[in-house]
Amino acid sequence: MLSEDGARLLRDTMDMPSIFLLGSLEGTQWLSSLEEVREVDGDVVGLQRSNYSEDYFIDVVCRGPCSGALGAALDYLRSYGRAWVSTSNFGVIQELVKGGARVEGLTAFHVMEVDRASFRRFEGRPDFIQFSTLDEHHIEDLRDLLSKWDESRAQWADDMIMRGTAFGAWDGERLVGVAATYAMAEGWWYLGSLFVDPEYRSRKVGISLSSVATEEALARVEKVYITVEVDNITSLAINSLLNYRSRGISYLALVSLTQSP
Repeated sequence: MLSEDGARLLRDTMDMPSIFLLGSLEGTQWLSSLEEVREVDGDVVGLQRSNYSEDYFIDVVCRGPCSGALGAALDYLRSYGRAWVSTSNFGVIQELVKGGARVEGLTAFHVMEVDRASFRRFEGRPDFIQFSTLDEHHIEDLRDLLSKWDESRAQWADDMIMRGTAFGAWDGERLVGVAATYAMAEGWWYLGSLFVDPEYRSRKVGISLSSVATEEALARVEKVYITVEVDNITSLAINSLLNYRSRGISYLALVSLTQSP
C-alpha cells in the first residue's frame, strides 16, 4: 500500500501512469494487473502485467529529478528485460537510455479532462443511431465489432462489459461503435477504446458516442479523463468540441535492456 503522501502525488498528478495506478489501487482497472508499487524518495513506481499478453508496464510518477524512480524502473527492466514505460517526464526515458536501455517505440498522448460544469453535449447526433449501455448479452456483438479493429482486441470484450462499463452505438440490431472505461474510481472515470465500424465513419457516430459516454459517466462521477495521441488531430478536435481540455502530455515507450539482434 502507498503512504498518504504517495497517494496524494498520484491524485495531484492525474497523468496517464497515475490514472492507471489509481485505477488498480483504489478502483477498477481491467487492462492490466498491478504486481508491485514502490515509493522511492518521494516518487511512485508501479509494475503492472498485461491481462492479454506477455507485456509488462512500468508506471513512473515523480517530481523533480526523479532519481528514485529511475533506479526502480531500471531494477524492473533488469528483471524483465523489456517493458512499456509510462511517464509524463520525458527525462525519465532519456535517463533510462543513458543507463543502457534501448527505446524500441515511443508514443506521446494528451491527457484530457472534463467535469460536469465544463462538459458540452454534442447536439448533432444522427437519427439512425441509438445508444445503450452494453451488458453480458452483447458480448458476441462487441467481439465482432472489435475484430474489425484488431483480432487481439476482440478478447477485450468480456472485460469491457463485465469489469468496466461499455457504451454502444446501434444501427437497428447492428452494433456499430463502442466507447468503454479503462479505469474507474470513486470520483472519476477514464474512458478509452472508442471505436467505430469503418462503414460508419464520417457520419458523426464517433463524436456522438463520445458525447453520450461522457455524459453518462458524468452522471455518476465528477470528472472524466481520456488520452489521445498527440498526432491524432481528428480525436483531439472531437473531444475539444465536448470541452475536454489537455492537462499535459504523457509518454509510452517500449524499452529494452536486451541486445539488438
